[in-house]
Amino acid sequence: MAGKNIEHSARKLTRDGLQALMSLYSESLFVFVRGIVRNNETAEELVSDVFVKIWSKRDQFANIRNIKSYLFILARNESISFIRRNKRVKIINIEEVDDYYFTPLENDSSEFFDQEMIDRSNRIIESLPAKCKMAFSLAKVNGLKYREIAEIMGISPLTVKNHIAYALEKICSELGLSRKGSSVSPTDVYLFLFSKK
Repeated sequence: MAGKNIEHSARKLTRDGLQALMSLYSESLFVFVRGIVRNNETAEELVSDVFVKIWSKRDQFANIRNIKSYLFILARNESISFIRRNKRVKIINIEEVDDYYFTPLENDSSEFFDQEMIDRSNRIIESLPAKCKMAFSLAKVNGLKYREIAEIMGISPLTVKNHIAYALEKICSELGLSRKGSSVSPTDVYLFLFSKK
């Protein structure tokens, strides 16, 4: 379980444990929430609300099986509640989010991608459907597993896999990497996008 070294007593989360959780997950949660609400300040507030909620339920902390998924689900729920309250949109769940901001990929001195290809990739990713972009972001930016993404998005792991496959296929196709003779292969793209930094 991710976060299993987080300090907690026999039954509840401690203050030091909460600080460790915040250190580990604040940035990832912020990227996810900002993707939904598309505003930095609001995303920061909602991520703070996530940690307030987990602190208020600290007595049940030991019952959480996967803390990372749990935090992302709390973040999802906070984001949906915010949209419901403030945008006067009748949105019920994450499936109804029709726009998602993808944090652009950055040049990490990849041997496969130069800055122009990274910029083109970002434009291609930005053109993907919202749910596809969200699944791709959770996998690429947040490093979540398909089953974790499925739980967060309320879809099947197979649907997550299909979203990721579609995104990769679109990137390769639009960049002309599926053609014979290209110096960069689809495998290179996958390694660039999903290898651990």
